[in-house]
Amino acid sequence: MEILTGVERRRDWSDDEKLSILVEAADPDARIADVARRHDIKPQQIYTWRRKFAAEQAEPLVSFLPVALIAPESSDEAERAAPVNKPTAKRSARPMRIEIGCKGGRVLKVEANIAPDVLKALIRSVEDA
Repeated sequence: MEILTGVERRRDWSDDEKLSILVEAADPDARIADVARRHDIKPQQIYTWRRKFAAEQAEPLVSFLPVALIAPESSDEAERAAPVNKPTAKRSARPMRIEIGCKGGRVLKVEANIAPDVLKALIRSVEDA
């Protein structure tokens, strides 16, 4: 048993000490409460350190989807492919929009029917800004 006298103080853990405790807590057979008790800390402290080190190690999650520009079909092919008795689809009141995530966390929102060369120029200008 340890008896502390005087003013309560905060302990300052080095990163190496924190990491060694986290490694001990990461053992599949270890219980967080037992590890915390052994080191005289609260279990929540282990979870806080774990989040802190995970945030420092993690790179921003960026994912890209493949995009392909498809040329419109010629009118002859479109007429043959279109069913005869199918009613035309209703257009929504709002035009279709797409969102493109650019460098620096910026988001570019444009109409879906924008010309590819204009879109390319917009993306470059947003990323250069």
